[in-house]
Amino acid sequence: MSDPEFVRAPSMSKLLRYLVDYKLSGNSVPLKSYTIATEALGRDADFDTQTDSYPRVQMGRLRRMLDSFYLRKGGENRLSIPPQKYEIMLEPNITPSGDQDNLIGEGTNSSTTDGRPSMRADTDAGPSNGKGADGPWVWNRGLLAILAVVVLLVGSSILTYYLSTGRTGSEIAYPRLALDMADGPAGAGRSQFSESVGNQLVRGLNGFGGIRIFEEQAGESGMSDYLLRLHFLEAAEDKIGLRLLDQQSGEILWSRELDTVDDDAFRLELDQAIIALAGPNGKIAQTEISRLGNDYSAGYPCLLQFDLFIRYRDPEKRAPLQKCLQKSVVLFPTDAHVLSVAAFALNMAERFNTNPAARSAGMLLARRAEALDHNSPAANFAVAQSAFFAGDCATGVAWGKKAVALNPLNSRIIGYLGLYMIGCDNPEGEDYAARALKLDPNADLSIAAAVALQMLKRGEASAARKLTSEYMASSPRKEPALELAYMLSSAMQGEKTEARRVWKTMAADYGLTENSPPREMLQKWIDSPTLINEILVIINRSGMFRNNGS
Repeated sequence: MSDPEFVRAPSMSKLLRYLVDYKLSGNSVPLKSYTIATEALGRDADFDTQTDSYPRVQMGRLRRMLDSFYLRKGGENRLSIPPQKYEIMLEPNITPSGDQDNLIGEGTNSSTTDGRPSMRADTDAGPSNGKGADGPWVWNRGLLAILAVVVLLVGSSILTYYLSTGRTGSEIAYPRLALDMADGPAGAGRSQFSESVGNQLVRGLNGFGGIRIFEEQAGESGMSDYLLRLHFLEAAEDKIGLRLLDQQSGEILWSRELDTVDDDAFRLELDQAIIALAGPNGKIAQTEISRLGNDYSAGYPCLLQFDLFIRYRDPEKRAPLQKCLQKSVVLFPTDAHVLSVAAFALNMAERFNTNPAARSAGMLLARRAEALDHNSPAANFAVAQSAFFAGDCATGVAWGKKAVALNPLNSRIIGYLGLYMIGCDNPEGEDYAARALKLDPNADLSIAAAVALQMLKRGEASAARKLTSEYMASSPRKEPALELAYMLSSAMQGEKTEARRVWKTMAADYGLTENSPPREMLQKWIDSPTLINEILVIINRSGMFRNNGS
């Protein structure tokens, strides 16, 4: 009853409670549509079941809501309503089709033994506030609408076949990285230190789903595309160097020196080096995209293009991404990383889709990805995001925190978890988003924009101006939310001319004039009325439009 879908549908909650109470009473007389109409749905005694199908319609609606609930929450058993009946049943929870073995995952009962969060919300956490589905920081209405039925467009029969049989065309050609952890001339001390650093590198690099790790010493370096070499700097005993080399040419693609004097500072620098190498916008990804260009082939090239799209929101990428993602899901149905990315895309588009068949498609893929790889950070976060978009903040936070624990270096997972938590009025949200920016200077622009707008809500205009200026300078494309935060922070600091210049440019980009009402502008790219109202409060506080009455 605390699930957001039922909170928003009191008549369905009343009907469900009536059916359960009737079942528990032990009454063996089957319920009839007239009884349902008058006792559970509030119809008058003269209700005519021959001319009014209201009870059947409402029972069908409740049946669909229960299906949606257990798809999101899982569980070994579930409540269900058999077709053409008015009886609530308790039965084993199986997949919707009944013939797809473990299609949406396993082990989703309320207490798992492998450390995975339950798919049920923590009952002690209280009901969700329902804001996750309309999360105020999920603002790009057209972000991925064109991808809304990526999976379903493939054809349900084809997808079902691939998912149930586990067939796959081939493995994805992810970049392969060999590690060379040199011992150095000083012997055992450096050897132990090298091993410790190597362990941290392996743990950190393996947290990112888009690369494969090999060991140079195991004689597998010939299988790799890149070589990451640790070396000790003889001229400075307290420093080590990391170098990323092209395995074929030997060219140094990236290098960094790390100071080992302060162990805590060194470990943080090493984490940041891992992100700079393997993050969604890291050196390996940058090198691969420079080689592949605008390649939208299924598999890794498509995933690279999706990463670029999420960071820069280039609308020209939407159409080819639609095609390559749907091909990737069909060709690689057992690759958890591919399914996680497809779930991410579907989740961000699902609530803008009017096709009922597309509902819960993102959760379906997310659960499948998590079942394939319980320890995949991307798969766990896909489950979390699916829960947030269903309005289930408690479940989203639980799975999101598990994803962060599995990879505490993925700025996208950390940052977007922060955004969704902000949308749920969770005070930890801004801390997560700010942490993503601290770890990764190349974090997605929408994360920076969310942090800046939170700063503005507290009146911290100077900090917001500094943050937005840095990220706008590093981005080759515009991010409306980032520009808005920059404009408002400028206005709050008395730089009204600069603020009006930015506003005029933004208005022109959306076919408006600088004198258009702010609400009209915001409605062009923000779908949440809650967020629009919050931003209008900041606009009024900035005094930017006070003199011209707009």
